[in-house]
This record gives sequence, C-alpha cells and structure tokens, in this order.
Amino acid sequence: MRPTFLFWVCLVLLITGISGCSTNTMPTPDQLDQLERQVRAEHQSQYDELSKQRSSGQLTVEQYQSSLSALDQKVRNKVDTMLWSRHQLAQSELKSLGIPTPDAPVQLEPPTAGQVNGSLYSSSRVNGLGNQIQGNFMRDMGGGNFNSGRRAGTLYDGE
Repeated sequence: MRPTFLFWVCLVLLITGISGCSTNTMPTPDQLDQLERQVRAEHQSQYDELSKQRSSGQLTVEQYQSSLSALDQKVRNKVDTMLWSRHQLAQSELKSLGIPTPDAPVQLEPPTAGQVNGSLYSSSRVNGLGNQIQGNFMRDMGGGNFNSGRRAGTLYDGE
C-alpha cells in the first residue's frame, strides 16, 4: 500500500511541476533584455560596419543616426517577434488541449430549472411533472366523479 501512495504523491508533484512551468509563457522584462543582448551580438558586425562608415566619413551624422536607429528597430522587432511568437504558440497548444487561457477562459453555465436532480432548481412544478402527478393522484383518490362539477358547497352544487 505504501508504494502506491508514494507513486500517487510523485505523480501529483510531477504534474504540478509541469503545469506550473508551462502555464506562464508571458515574456518578462528580463527575458526581453537577455534576448535583446543575444540578438545585438548577432548583429554586431552590422553595428561595426556602421561605425567604420561613420569614422571614415562615408556617412554624415544624420545618416549614421538614421541607420543606427533603423538597425536598433530591426533588433527590437526581431526580439518582440521571437518572444511573442513563443507565447502565442504556447497559448495555442494550451487551447488545443482544452486548458483555459486568459483569452479563452472556461465557460461556466449555472444550472437552470430542471437541470440538476435533487436541487432547489429542479422543481417538479416547473417542468409540469408535478402537476400531472398531483392531478392523477386527485383523480384516483376522488373517484370517477371528482371533477364532475358536482362538489358540495360550490357554485355548481346541484341543490
């Protein structure tokens, strides 16, 4: 019995660890900074080329600033695309598995009358079954002339 218990404890811890790691895919500022450093390192040759052109006089200050800002924008766009694509892929995988995400939450429908047996919402009067049962009971107990219109003390009393 103990190995079974340990098995279930390990399984729960494993599932909790896996789900805890995979649910938060939103990029953090640290991830953005780290990836930006990596992408800048990949584009370092282009930064060096711009610096050489500026120092040799091939580019004016305005041209250099414009080219530098365009290269910086290219790096930022690549970083954003990489991280947000990763996030979108993870969210799509969660949605395909039926796991709720912030943009696809679980749709909870409250019970309506007659849906849940044994609850306050399943009144037999609502769906008509109670009226039918009560009517059959009154007919059976009252005899054949129960609803004949000849009841004592009513307007239809035959005097």
